[in-house]
Amino acid sequence: MQNLEAFDEAAVGEALARLEHLISWGQALQARLLNRMEEIFRDKFFAPSEREKPGIAFSLAAAECAAILNVPQVTGQRLLSEAGQLCGTHTATLTGLEEGRFSYQHAQVVLEQCQNVPAAKLPGFEADLLAAAPGQTRAQFSAKARRLREKTFPETISKRHLTAFEQRKVTLDREEDGMSCLSAHLRAAEAQQIYTALSTAARGEQAGGDSRTTDQLRADILAQLLMGGSRRHLPGTPEEAATRDASGTRPGTGHTSNDTGTATRDEDGTGFGNGPEGAPDRTTGPDEGIIPRAEIMVLINAETLFGANDQPAELHGYGPISAEEARRLARNAVGWTGLAQNPHTGEILGVGRRRKVPAGLRRWLRARDGTCRFPGCRVSTANADIDHTIDWAKGGPTDHGNLEHLCRRHHRFKTLGFWKACQPTPGVIEWTSPTGRVYRTEPFLELGPPGTAPDPRKDHRRRNPEQKEPEQVPPF
Repeated sequence: MQNLEAFDEAAVGEALARLEHLISWGQALQARLLNRMEEIFRDKFFAPSEREKPGIAFSLAAAECAAILNVPQVTGQRLLSEAGQLCGTHTATLTGLEEGRFSYQHAQVVLEQCQNVPAAKLPGFEADLLAAAPGQTRAQFSAKARRLREKTFPETISKRHLTAFEQRKVTLDREEDGMSCLSAHLRAAEAQQIYTALSTAARGEQAGGDSRTTDQLRADILAQLLMGGSRRHLPGTPEEAATRDASGTRPGTGHTSNDTGTATRDEDGTGFGNGPEGAPDRTTGPDEGIIPRAEIMVLINAETLFGANDQPAELHGYGPISAEEARRLARNAVGWTGLAQNPHTGEILGVGRRRKVPAGLRRWLRARDGTCRFPGCRVSTANADIDHTIDWAKGGPTDHGNLEHLCRRHHRFKTLGFWKACQPTPGVIEWTSPTGRVYRTEPFLELGPPGTAPDPRKDHRRRNPEQKEPEQVPPF
């Protein structure tokens, strides 16, 4: 790559080909190292009598590798699983990858298509696949390999379908500009039926004069059905939604929305809440959706909530959203909960030696952490446990500087003593892995410490201009 400016098209092409070979070689070596890491964890940390149960060793090795590579835990598990196959039953594929005959993506296709192939016929079938890989894009090779497998082993189709069906799931991926991507991995027939139904409904709305595109209508209809609304009450454009929010009437329908509800006190009297999670906020008719409302959390500056400024708010589990969108969500909330501690209200964020975490502190920690606090883990706090960094039984206090959210898997890692955690600064978790490496995780949000919130009864719009911004307060 020296004197790159002097390269002509032939030199650039040759360098690209050699660089691609180098990348494939590096990924083959990475697979060997990943597999070795699992062997080390299995042999070093477990007695011979325990090696018949490799699950915990695999999980620990995957967590270590994911932290080293700065990838999510799920990605680390996938890489470790693929490395085990490449170094075990698919050494021919690993050799081809090392020699640069195809890419790692091609090797993944081989691993996928060899599932459920009889062991006696696996080497020959793998050789046929590898012979078809050179010169093909991943998509071309995948289609070719799938046809070859189904022609050679038609009896494996049902087994593969059952394996794939067990992996059905719904995922949520955050996107830019206030949007997210909701995906469902379903049976092909079910997915096709749902998509066709949405398309038919979209075309029906367009025939009635709706100006939205088919894609927009499919998305709006799906969202409205899942959120408990009727197809007669489509959300429409943001301007229409804002008009509906202000008037309580959905434009063009003559129906009155009952989305706002009435705020109610929490049972402990420490703030406002929207009742039990998932509780419906209105009567559902026979043509309405069947999915009840669920609780979401938005952290919004008090001045922004009252319209004094337009600072962004935080949608829990997503990130920044516009002040206008946050206020719209607040207007539609059944109720809201004050989250930041205020010395005048007496909401408790630290309870000394009491083991039970009070509701106010649970909400505060949920907002602060966002996800499981293990390196690289993205499990939401809604599906995680609150753990004492220093065990309560060993004198650890129940306050914000000794608590963090952990998912069940990583809670177990800590409980069994494989990974050790400490909080050198409240909210900052330092982890020491079984191999002695140290990893640091920061909180999702930097909230002020207990006792720093302003008095919500004061008029913030008249405060001293030099006074710091008030604490973030989630309205619901």
